[in-house]
Amino acid sequence: MQPSYPPAPMTPQPNDYSFITNPAPPPKPGLPLPGNSFTARLVIALGGLLVLLILFAIIKSVLGGSSNQPALLSVAQDQQEIIHLTANAAQSSQSQLNISTTNQNFAATARLASTTAEQQLLTYMKSNHMKVSPKQLNLKESAATDGQLSAAATSGTYDSTFKQIMQNELTAYKQDLSHAYDLTKGPKGRQLLNNDYNYAQLLLAQLNS
Repeated sequence: MQPSYPPAPMTPQPNDYSFITNPAPPPKPGLPLPGNSFTARLVIALGGLLVLLILFAIIKSVLGGSSNQPALLSVAQDQQEIIHLTANAAQSSQSQLNISTTNQNFAATARLASTTAEQQLLTYMKSNHMKVSPKQLNLKESAATDGQLSAAATSGTYDSTFKQIMQNELTAYKQDLSHAYDLTKGPKGRQLLNNDYNYAQLLLAQLNS
């Protein structure tokens, strides 16, 4: 038989009470998560909406190009000046001034065509939320040009002076029509400007015939 030995004495384990005397430091507070409050979610939503609006404005600016409103207004002002000048020519013919039958016929045709074109253009601009005041429309009426025609009537050179002035006006009118056409993207506006351009060419041909 093997001799029996008494069990080895157990080593006493020290009691660890350090968690009482040296407690662990509390966790550092972090930033609140976005979903933790309604205010935070609202701020983030509004910020995202603002970014989308900015991006939309940039894309629209790049793709849409420049506004055509100033160019269309310039065309309407040209039409108003042609109406003004041809109306004066009609009054001159009634006053039996030295104006040829050819220029009288031209003035009547140009006045009627420009009045119709102006009405159509202003209607188109209004339908596209472009406001034009009478003061804006008359900005190209030139007191200097009126004075030049008055002086020509006195000197007996009204007919040739009127013809030269109308050539200059129609040439500038065609250039403004071309510029407005390039800036206009809608098919209705482009068709309207194209028709006016073609008619301006016909008026120039009639003036120089």
